[in-house]
Amino acid sequence: MIESQGSEQNFRAESAVAHKALVTRLTLAWAASVITAAAILGMLLGLGRRYSTLWRPLNAAAHTVLGARADGVWGYQSDVTPVGCAVVLVVSVMTGFVIALLASSGRTLHRAMATFGIVLVGYLVHVHIVARTPGGLAALLSIGELRALYVAVAIAVFVGMRYAFSSRIGTTHTH
Repeated sequence: MIESQGSEQNFRAESAVAHKALVTRLTLAWAASVITAAAILGMLLGLGRRYSTLWRPLNAAAHTVLGARADGVWGYQSDVTPVGCAVVLVVSVMTGFVIALLASSGRTLHRAMATFGIVLVGYLVHVHIVARTPGGLAALLSIGELRALYVAVAIAVFVGMRYAFSSRIGTTHTH
């Protein structure tokens, strides 16, 4: 009887630790995803505004799902632009979760290495593989604009992870 109570307490303690680790990773992933999505959307809208075509970069992002139908759209179109926003959000969430899984350590250097490694791989794939297909962001943005976009993504993901583990965010103080 005493042994079963001891093993039950050990199970509860291990379960609590596992739950805390899961919550920590989910918090990390969501914070990184939200800040990354905001950075990408802001950057794309800013690039569109620069060329007096506010919605065109988001429409180009929709090329992933809609194909060539999204390429010729310059303004807001209700069947293209929201799809481009959804593509940006999905990619941001995927990036946040992948980096949260890879950056299991709470060390800043490990998080930075995972963040910049994943973003560099994404940039290289975009420039050397995706750019060979007609349409989309690779056809719309210059190499310099793509670099700026990926640098903004790296900074946003890293800041999102730092924000998730800030001592003031996501903690409840019980006295």
